[in-house]
Amino acid sequence: MSRLFELALRPLRVASSGAPCDVIVVLGAALAPGGQLGPALAERVEAGAAAFHRGLAAKMIVTGALEATAMRTRAVALGVPFEAILLEHTALTTRQNALFSSTLMRAHGFRRALIATQPYHMRRAIASFRSVGVEAEPLLFPSERTSLRQVAREYGALVLYGLRGWL
Repeated sequence: MSRLFELALRPLRVASSGAPCDVIVVLGAALAPGGQLGPALAERVEAGAAAFHRGLAAKMIVTGALEATAMRTRAVALGVPFEAILLEHTALTTRQNALFSSTLMRAHGFRRALIATQPYHMRRAIASFRSVGVEAEPLLFPSERTSLRQVAREYGALVLYGLRGWL
């Protein structure tokens, strides 16, 4: 990674407090042709499953209108018990991931969430969850799915979410 790219990515990262969480929330992303998990989505699900196995939370929410069922299938294949996974299958945006997952969390008595997404997306994801009352923490994991295009897009999305009052 070039020095300039690393400098552009640094403000998007969020530090973790290490506080225990009630649930791991794995955010959706694009599916590959044929309905399989795309590379970024597979990376998120794998990180969420690894966090589950490390005991970082006892439940997992997979969120995304088109991808939640495929995410659950992959998480189960990675050893997460089916009954430990809650499905949120209506969200189409990061904002909706936060809104709809927070409703599901409240229904189950959860307050603290460990958010699984790539580092470039983490600042907006955490801010979106916190703006709807969730005590959100980042799930930090190394990612191979970060490009300059994604970083530039994320800065634009942060501005848009800020202007809409969603952060």
